[in-house]
Amino acid sequence: MLTKRRHHEKHPKHAAAEIAQSLSAIYGSERGDLKVLTKGESWATWFLKRVIATLLVVCVLVFGGFAVYWKFFATSHEGKPLTMTFIAPDVLQSGALATIEVQYANATAYPLTGVEIDVNLPSGFALRASEPSATNVKDLVFDVGTISGNTDGKIVINGVWNTDVPSTAGIQALARYQPANFNAEFHDIVTKTITTTESTTALTIDAPLTANVGEAVTYTVHVKNTGTEILPAPRVALTLPAGFFVQTSTPAFAPGEGFALTLPDIAPSTESIITVTGAFASDVMGEQIIMGASGIAGERFSVQATATMQTDVKGSALALTMVGNGTQGTVIADPGSLLRLALRIENMSDTAVSDATALLDFTAEDNIPIDWKTAVLGGGRITAKGIVFDAKALGVLAPGTHKTLDLAFPLKTDLSAVSSAFSIAFSATRGAITVQSAPLSVVLNSDAAVISALRYYDDDGAPLGSGPLPPTVGTATHYRGVWGIASGAHGLEDVTVSATLPSGVAWDDFATVTSGTLAFDPVQRIVRWSIASIPAGSPMITARFSVALTPTSADVGLIKTVVGKTVLTAKDSTTSATIERSTEAITTECIGDLYAEGKGEVRKE
Repeated sequence: MLTKRRHHEKHPKHAAAEIAQSLSAIYGSERGDLKVLTKGESWATWFLKRVIATLLVVCVLVFGGFAVYWKFFATSHEGKPLTMTFIAPDVLQSGALATIEVQYANATAYPLTGVEIDVNLPSGFALRASEPSATNVKDLVFDVGTISGNTDGKIVINGVWNTDVPSTAGIQALARYQPANFNAEFHDIVTKTITTTESTTALTIDAPLTANVGEAVTYTVHVKNTGTEILPAPRVALTLPAGFFVQTSTPAFAPGEGFALTLPDIAPSTESIITVTGAFASDVMGEQIIMGASGIAGERFSVQATATMQTDVKGSALALTMVGNGTQGTVIADPGSLLRLALRIENMSDTAVSDATALLDFTAEDNIPIDWKTAVLGGGRITAKGIVFDAKALGVLAPGTHKTLDLAFPLKTDLSAVSSAFSIAFSATRGAITVQSAPLSVVLNSDAAVISALRYYDDDGAPLGSGPLPPTVGTATHYRGVWGIASGAHGLEDVTVSATLPSGVAWDDFATVTSGTLAFDPVQRIVRWSIASIPAGSPMITARFSVALTPTSADVGLIKTVVGKTVLTAKDSTTSATIERSTEAITTECIGDLYAEGKGEVRKE
């Protein structure tokens, strides 16, 4: 029999009580070892937390370092531990004593170590003393050492301020140092501009207001020291009027230095005087200007004072012009050449001139290098004074007319006993007035010489070459070529000796030289000897080389060229001119070889 089961629903409170009772039966009412279980963090969360932590640490370090830096430099100038300042006048007088201070200060609480201050002043500054003493006096470098925190000091430099007048010069101080708690080296720089408008050097020139051509004119130059310091060895340079020819000067101008000289030291409030006496050329007239400059000599000329004066030159009745080999002023000629002179005399007055005479005067340190026996004198005659042209030789010059005298002077080839330079003065006299033309300077190039020879035997008869002699068709005869150079009166630079080998002549690849290098160009078939320089008066230097001639049947009975024309080119060290010397080609005749000479005709086999 089926029965129906009834379901009884329990009240919620009863259900909760039953659950609690069941848990208590399992775990007990008080279990202290139980922990609350939670879900674990993701990987992204873990990484993000660590990035944030790292950034926080970096920020702490940056702000902490900034705080330290700010504390260290809190009182510095523009963020620099060391500050420097120049204490010096804005305007100084060249040649006067000056004091220049460099004040420095450590604006931090920390010491600065290895402090070195380099002071740069104009190159002409003459140091008298400094406090402290410079470690490097020449370059004004001061080893200050260590500067304690919040302390200062100074460098005091005393000396004579020398610079161009007028000028604006910059002075500079450069410091190198290292803060005590830094490993890096620091630098600091300070500059100041100083203007110079005056000098203790005063320069004046006394000059005649007017002068006549031909009469003596004297210029007097005064160099005065207006300061309280010694003026050391002033250098004076004069620019004289064109056409003014110096006859005497006190002190004398040094050769090769133009119109410039160096005076002795000038004491304070004293002066030195230079006198220059001369005359104006016959073709000069009108205002003529003389200029002078006094300065300090050194790496360059530092101008301290200048002066200018002018003289009104009255024209002459006679105007003279002298031209040598087509030029005026300086003529450069080769020994053995011909020096041609054209002397022009012009009457600039309104009346005829019939009583004028002329003189051509030659001056040299040694004998004049002229062959007087073959000279063409143009109507003049040789006297103890020079070549004289009397009134008859000059003739009558009508107003506005001129006469030209043509002369020719053969120059000697050998300069060993004569001067290689001389000057010529041309003057004319009428009554009490003597006028002159611009002088002519003649400079001879070096009498350098080159020789060339072909040898088969030496002086003792020992063979230098090989093969048949006389040369034979189809067989090579080897010869020794010889070159020699004598430098002569002047030194030589960039010396080259060269010659071409004709066809049928082969280079034997043998060469010896006493100086320089010798080589053969097989393409151009040129033998070339090169020497950088040869001093004046050097003993002859030589080059020797070997070549081989192989005659053909067409050469039978001929004297064959073995080495072509030899050419020497070089720069004359004295005149700076390029000189050229040459010799004729050398042949199988072996001229000068006592044992081979005359055995040059080619024979059959």
